[in-house]
Amino acid sequence: MKMMRYLIGSVVITAVLVCAFAACGPAASVSQPDKSSITEGVMTTSVDDNSKPTSPVTTVFAPATPVIYCSFKVSGVTQEDLIKASWYYVKGEAAGRENELLDGGEMYTTGQAGDYYLAFYEHPPAGGWYKGNYKVVLSVNGVEKLTVPFEIK
Repeated sequence: MKMMRYLIGSVVITAVLVCAFAACGPAASVSQPDKSSITEGVMTTSVDDNSKPTSPVTTVFAPATPVIYCSFKVSGVTQEDLIKASWYYVKGEAAGRENELLDGGEMYTTGQAGDYYLAFYEHPPAGGWYKGNYKVVLSVNGVEKLTVPFEIK
């Protein structure tokens, strides 16, 4: 009987210690809620030093457009947050290339406080822009936040 109480006591103490130092430990292993956001995503042909559009905002560009910018506002991000832009050809004159990833870029934020603008840009693919529909998918730490469509006509 003493042996049984000793074994049960040992099991209980071991379980308490495992719980205290692992799964039931402090909240350090719990991820914080995502407070980041991306808003005001627009397409343009130029931006200023603060990544705000300096040319008219549009969703339609000519095939000869030498560079296209996607400007957007971020908030709730830190220096550790990775912002990514994925540029896709959705559909149009290039049959068989639907939903093709053209390029992607990524950057860490400056960590400055408040809301601020960032921008990614893209030059035409080899052979020029295909006529059709495109989109830029913006994400923070792998979580999609905003999709900005545009067209080459």
